[in-house]
Parts: sequence; structure tokens; C-alpha cells
Amino acid sequence: MAASFSASRKESLPSPTSSCSSKDSKGEKVGGTGKRQTTLTELFLSHSPSTSYKPKRPKGETNEEVSSTISSTIYVSSEEDVSDCSHVSESPPPSPSLPSPVKQAQTWGCTPLNEICFGPSATPILPPLRGSASHCVTFKTDGCVPRLTPPTPTPPTYRDVWDDSHVRMPTSSQCLYPVPGSKLVKKWVLITQALSKPIRNSFELEEAILTYNSRFRGKWKFQLLHAYFARHQTKEETDRFFSTVLPPLKKLVLNLPQIMTHAVPLLSKGVSYSLTMSQEQVACLLANALFCTYPRRNSNASDSEFASFPSINFNSLLCSRPIKKQLHKLQCILHYFKRVLSSMPSGAVTFSRQVLKEAPNWDQSTKPFTSLHVSSTGTIEDQGHGMLQVDFANKYIGGGVLDYGCVQEEIRFLICPELLLSRLFTEELSPNESLLVIGAEQFSTYRGYSNSFEWGGDYKDQTHLDDWGRKQVRVVAIDALIFNRKWQWRQYERTRLSRELTKAYSGFSGETGMTPCGRMMGVATGNWGCGAFGGDPELKALLQWMACSIADRDMVYFTFDKGGELLSKLVDIHQLIMSRRLVVSNLWELLNEYYTEVVEEREKMTLFQFLTGKLSSKPSTK
Repeated sequence: MAASFSASRKESLPSPTSSCSSKDSKGEKVGGTGKRQTTLTELFLSHSPSTSYKPKRPKGETNEEVSSTISSTIYVSSEEDVSDCSHVSESPPPSPSLPSPVKQAQTWGCTPLNEICFGPSATPILPPLRGSASHCVTFKTDGCVPRLTPPTPTPPTYRDVWDDSHVRMPTSSQCLYPVPGSKLVKKWVLITQALSKPIRNSFELEEAILTYNSRFRGKWKFQLLHAYFARHQTKEETDRFFSTVLPPLKKLVLNLPQIMTHAVPLLSKGVSYSLTMSQEQVACLLANALFCTYPRRNSNASDSEFASFPSINFNSLLCSRPIKKQLHKLQCILHYFKRVLSSMPSGAVTFSRQVLKEAPNWDQSTKPFTSLHVSSTGTIEDQGHGMLQVDFANKYIGGGVLDYGCVQEEIRFLICPELLLSRLFTEELSPNESLLVIGAEQFSTYRGYSNSFEWGGDYKDQTHLDDWGRKQVRVVAIDALIFNRKWQWRQYERTRLSRELTKAYSGFSGETGMTPCGRMMGVATGNWGCGAFGGDPELKALLQWMACSIADRDMVYFTFDKGGELLSKLVDIHQLIMSRRLVVSNLWELLNEYYTEVVEEREKMTLFQFLTGKLSSKPSTK
């Protein structure tokens, strides 16, 4: 059964009538090589190899046996370590009427990129920036953009708030810490005393941090910190850091009461809420994270106050093993501080928790599919400018960025460190929630992936500002379900399909408003929830396309597959879906049929093979 589909798959396809169909000798809509359409980088500023998942349900299992294996867990990276993406040949393929011994690699397919909705014309028109019951703004909004200097914090003087709705700040008069002699003192006094003294090397820096974290003396071993300056930096670079970078960095930490005068609200579960800060305030709060000043954020106990939040103090990174990727992680972060201290940015960043109140009825939707562009080259962060860029997130935002994780989400947080601040106030994401960050600036480039990750150098982000002073970069964090190898077949169950669609839709539908072109910008994404999360790339691509279509957004899909296998498969499926004029509910029905006819019956057939067989004999819907 499966063999018949795969052996004659392309020959059995009907003549397509979709946007992928061949129109002329230039092949404008069949996809292909870079010489036959405008390149990605010319149009706008955007790893997990494709594998065919062959579902096989284990014998004798019960729902109870696997119920605990499906949910997300802390610090599970969103992808496996995979090979670097490299550009393949962009020579045009030979004429289909002539035999050719060599087939040129196809680098894009489906809808041409210049027909995808993205850029300023698809960006929501903004009202004047002001705070509201659902939006906290922590600086004065004078309406002048771009600003020459960082905006003035508001309120004018520090507001001391110590409750369970806000970040517990080290500056609070109620933040007390035990010292020898069984007495409590204000932690900010200890921090001020420790950082007011000269710090000439990494060992004195360690001692300063342990002064106000004394209960962890003997537990925190600052291996990475010491190795970074002893081995990863030259003596001249180390001396320069401690003489010219660290003094203003300490000052930035100690200026917290003057820079962050507003109480920082928590973005808690079940509440749609936005927080807009100046880039200076973000830098100040991150500097305090580097120096591990935040109280009640060092416990891993399940009953601790912030057990449902990611970690924020950088001790886990500073104390990690000094392996290559960890050293380069620290380099990314310290480079960020060097940059902002040499010239403090004057823009703003918005963090928005998006809560979907009601999911669409997937089995009743008559929405047609939006445009899809598929590329085997490029990355979301480099070729996704002007689009909504997807972060393949952990439900604890940032995943293992401060531990040993170093894949898609973690790397994005390292080259755009302002994203790290979301860990301070964002509670774990529920199945109907996502996090949208607008304005996070990129400060570094990188090479490699996972264990081969390296800091690549300085990056000057030339992205234009919007009317609120934010870089026009939108990153949406959506966390996929985790499927261990034994239970990967369960991702095709109706409830799991619905959960992933709901999660994706919560991210793609959260931001609304009028745009100059009348449509919202497209989504730049890829193999979300694949790799270490165990997802099937074929399934995840279709689910995201369905969610985009319901949200009226086009989709640009980066396959990250060097050989172009997934690209080719997506082009074929796109042709079938569009030529048969399917709507979202039609594909939902087919996905459920795949589960009952293939997965439950333990047939060895991939999802795309199944759909090809079904759609090749299916008449067009009217």
C-alpha cells in the first residue's frame, strides 16, 4: 500500500491548478532555483533534517501509561543538533522535455516570495503609546521617535512594591537577607557594598556575587566565568574588560532604583497583558540578572514561589562546565553589555502574553489556505524581517539558554539578549498561550548549532523603528508538545492535533489591528516541535499552515534541509491541496483519517504518502 504511493508519487499527481502551477517558460510558480526568482535577501532582511516518520503503535500500551510523557518539561531544547544550512546550486533546471543526467537542486517552491504579504504595509497602524489596564508602560511617552537619549522612567521616583503580582526586586526595603550573627539586613545594602569595591578579576567578581548570595557559598562553582577569562580571552582582553567594561556595568546594576522606578508586573497565566520598557531599563534589569541579584529565584523546589517561572539569575550559566558552546554563550552576553555601555540604545521593547479565549472549530472551518512559500535556504532570523518570526519555544520561555541548551530558541535569545528579560516575569505558557516580543535588537552573529555554536561577531541592527520606538521585529514564542520516541504515534491523535493547532493559532492571531494593505504580515517559521521534541516535520508544516490560514496570514517555511527533501514534498502537497481547493476543515478531516486508517492500523506510510493517495483520486471541492 505505502510502496505504491511512494514509487509512483510524482507520476500520479494530477495537473495542478494552484498558485504552484506552471505558467510560462520562466516557471514563475513552480519554484526552483535562485536565478528564476528574486532572492530572499533581496526581498527582505529573515535544523532539523527532514525525515519521514513511520508511525508504529507499540503493543499493549494504555493511555495511562503515556499520559505523563506528552507534556512539555523544563529546558528541553526544541530541536536536535543538526548539520549547518548551506546554500545549494541556484542554476536553473534543464527543460523538462529534454533528458538530463544531473538534476539541479530546488531551493524554493510554491508561491513566489514577492506575492507573500510582509513588511511595513502589513504592520499594524499604531495608536499613541500610553498605559492602560492591560498595558504597562514604564517610561514617559513624549511621542518623539527616534529619540536621541533613553526616555525618562516613570514614575519619577522609585516605587517599592513587594507582592505576588510583581517581580520581587532586590531594591525593595522588604527584601531581607540573613548574615552571620542571625540578623537580617536589606539585600540591596549588601549588593551596594559588594559592588562598590574594586573588582579586578573573575575571582573577585565571584566573591562579590557570593557576598549577597552567601547561602550558596561552596555550592556555586564559577567554572565557566573563570575559564572564560583564563582561556577564552587574551590577557589584554581580560584586562580591558575589568578596567573599562566592568566599572560602568556595576554602575548600571546599582542604578536600578533610578532606572526602573516602576514595579515590574508578572505576566501570569490566563491574563493577556503587555509590558513596554525602554532598552535602557531592559539593560539595567539584565545586568542585575548577570550579577544574580534577584531574590527568591535560586530555588528549584517544586513548591517555591517562582517554581512556574524560568530561572533568571545567571549563576547556572556562570557555574556551568567550560565547554565550547557555553564559553560562546557568555561571549554573546558580555558583548551585548559592551555595546549598550558604549552607546545606550534609546528605543523600547514590548513583551505581550497572548491568551486565546476560544479556539476555532477546526472541523467546521471553511477558510481557504493562504499563500505558502517554502525555502530550503535561509533562516527565520535572517530572512524573516518584516514577518512574524516563530520562536520554537519551551513552555518555560528561553528553554535551556542559561543551562546547556543551544538550539533555535536559545540561539535567538543569545544574539538578541533583550529576549532574555522575558524570563524575569513570564510564567510558563499554557496550551492556549503564547508570548509576543516586539523590538528586540540583534547584537551578535553566530556560527554553528548546538555543540558547535560560536559567537560570530558584532552585528549592527539597521531595522527601522516603529512609532513607539521599537525595532520592527516581531518574535512569537509557541511551545510544541514533546513526544518521546516510543510515543511519537500519539502526535496524530485528535486531541494532540487540536492542541498544536490551538497553540500555533494563539501565536499567529494575537496581534490585530488595521494595516496599510488590509492584511496581517506573514509568518516566518520552520520545523517547529521537531528534532528533540519528536514531532513529524510533515505534520507540523501542515498544522502551522492551517493555523496561518485561520489567522489570515501567509506562511514562509524554512525547511533547513540541505538536500531539499522536505521542500520537494511540501511543493507536491501544496499543489494537491490548492488544486483540489481544500479548506482547513477538509485537511483536518484527512489528518484524522490518517490516524484511524494508518496509525491505529500500524501501516508503514508517511503522512504525505497518505495524503497523496487520498488527494490524487479526490475530485476538487466546489
